[in-house]
Amino acid sequence: MNGDKESWTIGEPESYLPHKEKYYTRLNLTERMQHHLVWTTFVTLAITGFMVEFPEDWLSLLGSYQETVFYYRGLIHRIAAVIMTFNLFYQAWYITLKKSGRGYIVDMIPKLQDAKDFYQNMSYYLRQTDQKPPFDRFNYKEKLEYWTGWIGNIIITVTGFFLWFPEYFPKFIFDLSILLHTMEAILASCAIMVWHFYEVHLKPGKFPMSRIWLDGKIPEHELEEEHPLEYQRIKEAETS
Repeated sequence: MNGDKESWTIGEPESYLPHKEKYYTRLNLTERMQHHLVWTTFVTLAITGFMVEFPEDWLSLLGSYQETVFYYRGLIHRIAAVIMTFNLFYQAWYITLKKSGRGYIVDMIPKLQDAKDFYQNMSYYLRQTDQKPPFDRFNYKEKLEYWTGWIGNIIITVTGFFLWFPEYFPKFIFDLSILLHTMEAILASCAIMVWHFYEVHLKPGKFPMSRIWLDGKIPEHELEEEHPLEYQRIKEAETS
């Protein structure tokens, strides 16, 4: 799929006429850059972090290189952690000081309507109603993922700081940080692999992946289907 994706209008058998589908901006350049920093540091931190949990039999395969590998593992892990922390402040700056960022965070704030949408969506899945809830710019699932991501990042950052400089804190802080850091890393990895990947890339209609994270564009039909309230507002603005 690309910006020149064509959809077809069915007419007479001999005259199938192609027309270009309209695209709308879902993520601007700043938001895409933040996302790239999130996923690249996340993957790096997950790989280098879980290496310390590998069985001894696996590590023995490294032979004499084990010490060198784990030295660079720690170095790469800390570099990625610094970049992730920078990105947290970058996002905080964006949602507080930039107009587009403030609009983004306002639309991400949970509302009573989200609870109503959740109830109606569950009713739809259980076939108690044939009407899906009309979502706005962000639905309740996207809001939940966004805010749990913030909470998880803060937990990982604070506990990682304690683990990086254990000599400055009591031992119980170090022990607690190991537990929280590891459990949060496992939870985040499972959420990304199961929830996020399915919702964004693997579910029918999006497989093999959505391209929004690459070019920031969402096809008109997808916007209308998944975010009908936002789509209606955009169309009204275009005609006014």
